Amino acid sequence: MLSLRVFRDAISKLSLRKKLTILASVGVVLPLLVLSYLQYRSLADLQNKTKGAFKDNLRQGFTGLQRQMKQRLEDVASQTLEPIGGINLSSAEELEKYLAKTKLSHPEIEQIFVFKYFDGTRGTNKYAYFYSDKFVNTAQAEFTASESNILVQFEKSRITQSFLDGARKYSFVHHSCPTCPPTMHEGAYLFYPLKDSTNAVERGFAGVSLTEQFVSDDLLAKTISETGGPSHTGNGPFAVAITVSDENQQVLYSSGAAQNGYLLESNFGPPFSTWKAEVGLKNTNLDALARNGFLHSAGSTVLVLLVLLLGVALIIKATDREAHLAQAKSNFVANVSHELKTPLSLLSLFSEILELGRVKSEEKRIEYYRIIRDESRRLNKMIDNILDFSKIEAGRKTYNFVEGDMGEVIEKVLSSYRYQIINSGFDIQTNIQPNLPPVLIDCDAMSQVISNLLDNAIKYSRDVKQLSIATEIVRTDLCVEIADHGIGIPRAEQAKIFEKFYRVGNGLVHDVKGSGLGLSLVKHIIEAHKGTISVESEFGKGSRFTILLPLAR
Repeated sequence: MLSLRVFRDAISKLSLRKKLTILASVGVVLPLLVLSYLQYRSLADLQNKTKGAFKDNLRQGFTGLQRQMKQRLEDVASQTLEPIGGINLSSAEELEKYLAKTKLSHPEIEQIFVFKYFDGTRGTNKYAYFYSDKFVNTAQAEFTASESNILVQFEKSRITQSFLDGARKYSFVHHSCPTCPPTMHEGAYLFYPLKDSTNAVERGFAGVSLTEQFVSDDLLAKTISETGGPSHTGNGPFAVAITVSDENQQVLYSSGAAQNGYLLESNFGPPFSTWKAEVGLKNTNLDALARNGFLHSAGSTVLVLLVLLLGVALIIKATDREAHLAQAKSNFVANVSHELKTPLSLLSLFSEILELGRVKSEEKRIEYYRIIRDESRRLNKMIDNILDFSKIEAGRKTYNFVEGDMGEVIEKVLSSYRYQIINSGFDIQTNIQPNLPPVLIDCDAMSQVISNLLDNAIKYSRDVKQLSIATEIVRTDLCVEIADHGIGIPRAEQAKIFEKFYRVGNGLVHDVKGSGLGLSLVKHIIEAHKGTISVESEFGKGSRFTILLPLAR
């Protein structure tokens, strides 16, 4: 209990700003630091998992790629080969016409051919109908090496079960033989068995050989681009390098070289079992990619933390300012109460003395009347300041601008203050130019400005009781300067003296009671007249307030 009491006493002695800082540190900053640490650990784990996730993504894309390739080849086979099933193979003219038309309309076909079983069964006696550049009807005994190779590839597709579709209508095989003679055609083949419509007996087969350009540019490059998106062909950090080669290491397609080796090496599934794909990153490596992802995520986290901390700092500042404003309002009420009580007490005292007839001297009576008048004026001025401030805060303060003479306004204010100035022992020097150019002013408001500045000069002067007020024309402005030799204003607080309720924080100032509204009203009035007010002051030596008002055009 003792330690708790000591803790409470220590906290109660701290300033509001320190209390807010401690509260923000314990309630906001510490949780943010803990969350930041956990986020860092999470990002570090994510960096390690990114590599595996990237490879898994490549594998999934690889599976989708094969599915699209099979569909592309199935479309070609259905468009070119399936219609042959409805043609009378005994009619060479009808067959030749179809083969020529199909070859012409499908540039991806290098050769289109039909093998017919001569005796109606799968034996050794076969006819071959070719169409490359011309129609050739060849018996098996006259088959060339290329035609015999087609028979071999067809049987190979049957043995390996390299079908494209679930119905097992179309098969695909890729023949690669670097040592074979040029007459033996290498490349990709599509086959379609031809069956009798009545008894489903196989009566031959049709097929096409595909151009190398189609395999490279359409079947592989285009499908890879459509499946993997622009990242596979671009030059960004995620650009992927893919190389597809056959069983003899002949490159069928390549989008570029991987910078730091391949991340994935995988054989294709049926019907592309003889092909192998190697996948890597063009412009970076997986470690750098994961590290960049970590850095980007960490940077975003740090940015969010900075924004949160900035928000906390702004909240502390705003709360501290509101607290100071509340304290200033409290001081304002106390000061105004004292300011009101003093003139009211004097008014009550001297009016009672005069009412009871205790003053026998006429000179004393006149002095008391003058005191009552001065205190009434002081009280009236204080009330005017409060009412004007209330109107300004509510946005209801209005001004009646007319072309006026600031010299007359100043003389009028000095005349009303002359007794107070002389009675307080002040020496006032004036340098007001005659026939000043007119300015657009509200005479009552400008009188209030001069009155407030003179009142401050009188209140905050000590031993040297000298005042000066001067006017001059500065280019297109009328300049009014009011100077004193009072206690001055510290340089650090000169920018704050025009804030509402603000009073300079030193003992000399607080020896004199005030509301803290005078200079705030002065600034508002001057700015409403499109003018400016500034102060030059040296602590202990006095202050000079300079007003600039635009001349009336």
